Amino acid sequence: MTTKLLNTLAAVTTLAGIVATSGVANAASLSYSSSTNYDFTDIIDAPLSVQKFDSSLGTLQGVTIQFTGDILGNGGLENKSKTPSPVTLNITSDFSLELNNQSLLALNPKYSYNYQLAKYDGTTDYGGTSGKTLSNLTATQSATQSFTNTQFLQSFIGNGNVDFLFSALATSAVTGSGNIRSYIDTYAKAGIKVTYDYQSVPEPSATLGVGLIAGLCLLSQRKKSWLKVSNS
Repeated sequence: MTTKLLNTLAAVTTLAGIVATSGVANAASLSYSSSTNYDFTDIIDAPLSVQKFDSSLGTLQGVTIQFTGDILGNGGLENKSKTPSPVTLNITSDFSLELNNQSLLALNPKYSYNYQLAKYDGTTDYGGTSGKTLSNLTATQSATQSFTNTQFLQSFIGNGNVDFLFSALATSAVTGSGNIRSYIDTYAKAGIKVTYDYQSVPEPSATLGVGLIAGLCLLSQRKKSWLKVSNS
């Protein structure tokens, strides 16, 4: 009977060792964000940086990038014609996001509205019946893309930051009769959210606990059987 008990203890020790050293990979994700403030634009080139993936957490499987662009516009319209005139105001900007000189995502947020202006009232003030002053006109657009190419993912692994380049080119315009006076100020900002999808491995202490619990359960069952046989 003693031999059976020793064999049971050996089996428990082996089971605990196997469980403790065979970590099971788990799917996990981690996100970082970065954004700029509104800036006056005809052309904007600004950095957007996020923390790289720490490889000690596990194996990076994919990267998802969400790119969001916002425009803000102020403007003035004045119809100097002797007749009423419809006017269309378009506030827009071309956005791009690059990494290592590679274009990743593009956006084109746009605010568009039609106005009806009366004939010229005699005062060029972007007000009255023939004019209009506009402020805080906004538009937002976003796009998301995922990447799993192993070579591409290398740019996101390590210490420090991943440095993106955000660019914006304003293309705002006013259309109407030939006697429309106008002005437009266009501002732009952008933000990114980078999500790392990876396979993590549990800490050795966690798997050791599982092994010990399993081993103790097995030992308890074997001990009951051994005592039963000894008393019979």
